[in-house]
Amino acid sequence: MRPIGLQPMTPLPGEGKSFLKWAGGKTRYAKTLVAVAPAFTGTYREPFLGSGAVFFELNPSRAILSDANEELIICFREVAKDAEAVMKRLDDYINTREHFEEVRSQNPAALSNLDRAARVIYLNKTSFRGLWRVNQKGQFNTPYGAYDRPYYSRQTLSEASKLLAGAEIRVADFQEQLDQATEGDWVYLDPPYIPLGGWADFKRYTPGQFNEDDHIRLFKAMKRASERGVFVTLSNSDTPFVRDLFKNDFNIAKMATRRDINLQAAKRENWDLVVTNYKLPNTVTQLAT
Repeated sequence: MRPIGLQPMTPLPGEGKSFLKWAGGKTRYAKTLVAVAPAFTGTYREPFLGSGAVFFELNPSRAILSDANEELIICFREVAKDAEAVMKRLDDYINTREHFEEVRSQNPAALSNLDRAARVIYLNKTSFRGLWRVNQKGQFNTPYGAYDRPYYSRQTLSEASKLLAGAEIRVADFQEQLDQATEGDWVYLDPPYIPLGGWADFKRYTPGQFNEDDHIRLFKAMKRASERGVFVTLSNSDTPFVRDLFKNDFNIAKMATRRDINLQAAKRENWDLVVTNYKLPNTVTQLAT
């Protein structure tokens, strides 16, 4: 189908309601994505949680949030349960290369859930560009970023805790969420993108990684959900693979984006594709293919 263009309503750097800076996260574009959301009547589902930017912007009455990254989900659960305890634990962390290396080398399974949550936030705020990257053994291996900034905002974490309190937060594969969704639900999907090259490769956020077969599996699960009356929205990179995969069964839009993870500033400006199974607003401008 013909691509259509979205004009991003972009907040200033540092704004947004997420307490994590996640590679590929949608903090800058959450308002845009919520503005073109369908008129859903069921549960909001977000199977690739990341920073949760769209959830926080939308603030739905019913939500199921999930991710295959267990560390991320434990972090969200602990923030939902007791943000004050998480912040208190974070106050014990030191922003030095030596302390970073010590925390990075910890075995998360040997820690309490509270310590695991604080560890995720600390590494997110002090690692290079906030990139959550693990090897096939599940060991975090992003280098130190040497950033002079606080680990958290008390207001942001406290507000996040309130918004998360009513949500169900699961460790789950995306297919489970799509297959469990029912008519009237809205599922927003922000998977690890098809790589554009270099630092744009976000697929290593879990030990199992995320490859081309997973993207095909995602497409098929989206199609099944769509046939049951579930609203689905997908964000992904603007590549021939993504266009060809969805062009016959879904609507495709383009959204201007900026990729901070890219080392070369000139290559940070880019386009994402936004794929939906519902008609987008008439205010969206038609573009040539």
